[in-house]
Amino acid sequence: MTAPSAISNGGEPSAKRPRLADHGDETGDGKTTYTMAYLGPEGTYGQMAAEAFKSCYDNDVPIELIPCPSISAIWKTSSTFHVFPLENTIHGGVTETLDCLLSNLNPDKGMTELDEEKKSRKIIADLALPISHCLVVRKGVKKEDIKWIRSHEQALGQSSKFIETHFPTAKLKTYPSTAGAAVSLINDLDEGEGKGAALCSKAAAKLYEDKLDVLYQGTQGISNNFTRFVLLSNHYSRPPPEATTTFPPYQSTEFYAIPSASDIIAFFQSSQIRNIHSRPSPSTSDKDETQRKSTQWTYREERFPTLYFVEVDAASDSNNQSETSKRGEEKGWFLGKAGWRVTDAQINAL
Repeated sequence: MTAPSAISNGGEPSAKRPRLADHGDETGDGKTTYTMAYLGPEGTYGQMAAEAFKSCYDNDVPIELIPCPSISAIWKTSSTFHVFPLENTIHGGVTETLDCLLSNLNPDKGMTELDEEKKSRKIIADLALPISHCLVVRKGVKKEDIKWIRSHEQALGQSSKFIETHFPTAKLKTYPSTAGAAVSLINDLDEGEGKGAALCSKAAAKLYEDKLDVLYQGTQGISNNFTRFVLLSNHYSRPPPEATTTFPPYQSTEFYAIPSASDIIAFFQSSQIRNIHSRPSPSTSDKDETQRKSTQWTYREERFPTLYFVEVDAASDSNNQSETSKRGEEKGWFLGKAGWRVTDAQINAL
């Protein structure tokens, strides 16, 4: 892949950064091995994102892609890298990913309840993948036969207008992945609920074109539909490899978990806040339990404790950047910095 010529990752020429083979374990043939976990199976948007991230690393030593059956399984997998879908143009934040990044944090104890391997994972990069869904069925199934539609909840949400228009009575069934939903049509021959369809990527539809028919293309609500993926790097057992592609300059961002809404503006007052997602807090302290059981409550947080996933612009000046990080960690936890981005041109070149 030919990358645009511009400032490299972190402003440092790629020749000065460690090559992939400079880090990691060696196999019997002397090659260094790394792994990258993503939402499988073959043909998912997660695989496309993983391939795009992988292409930014040195080709001398391959990175093995590890398909996982669900987003939570990605989080549970020990790997050098983890690829997560973070947000979508139409359907917003991916709650499963946010739960993985946030729900293991206890506001009273910070990250102390996580094992060391999970605590070492940090966001290091991102990309925006164009998303276009196809409605597929088993060979021979007609539009009028469809009683239900199966896919990942994000794909179902992004295609809600299409479904309401063309299949208003169809039952919606969630599935861990879009490609998995397509494969399930092939493997699941039980028609107790009638014949069904699945929403998946064009890649998955082509992969199984001998067994599946495409009835519709572009079922998502808008044409410029993107899913943003983030790449997490694991620093626990060994230093991870560094990307060796030259990247154009862009505004890098930092990510934090903040347990109080009132602290967000105060601690990032000199930073540009780009994104905020909220999820229920997993706190189970005696204090919180007492508040939830009380007959009266004054503040929302007493019965609806929340964690906030906050994204802010990283300061270009190193001193300002360290100040932002320090302020953010006074009331929360640093989750990483998207220091480089796979460009549209790089994605299209794959």
